[in-house]
Amino acid sequence: MDGSGIDGVDAKALLYSVIERLGRDELRRDLAKDSRSAIATIMHSCMKELSSNDMDKDKDVIIRLVTALMHYLLTECMIQSERKIQLDDVMLDLVIPSMRALRSNPDNTLIILIARGDEMGLLNNRLERVYALHPKVNVWAVIVGDAETDMVDNVRVYMMDEYVDQVSKSKPSRSIIPLSSIIEDIRRFMNSRGIRPFNIVA
Repeated sequence: MDGSGIDGVDAKALLYSVIERLGRDELRRDLAKDSRSAIATIMHSCMKELSSNDMDKDKDVIIRLVTALMHYLLTECMIQSERKIQLDDVMLDLVIPSMRALRSNPDNTLIILIARGDEMGLLNNRLERVYALHPKVNVWAVIVGDAETDMVDNVRVYMMDEYVDQVSKSKPSRSIIPLSSIIEDIRRFMNSRGIRPFNIVA
């Protein structure tokens, strides 16, 4: 999949053009020292590019952008993962560290689902199916745009940084985490389970 859709925007190409402009080596150093700042800088630059083309409100484009960003971050940070995995009848966007770990030790496995905020019903169905298959697995969700309905419990929710304040105010009972924190949080999750970084599984 090339990251482009019916609207013709190649989100992956846009991301990597921004990465090259910001400096790949410099970003790699920044991700090691301060991943939150580095991720925020990348996303801000990407959204500025989309805004200049009147595409900054297109959730499908942003979904592809966030997915490509996650793949880039996991690769650069040497975090083992598997991508776009079919689990029974559910598509998993990311599994950390692997499906093998999910089958043998789900409590030490992290699943990340990426979804549009206006398609929460579909996300809830995916979440419920995942928990039915693996009740002890850890699931995080990255939401693009505001969520129209509440999600099932026990799910850590990430949104693009600019959405966090407004969503937290409108839904004070729900803890929303900035997307820029996700690598820091993945590292913390791995450390708590004794999982060391590896080369990525293609």
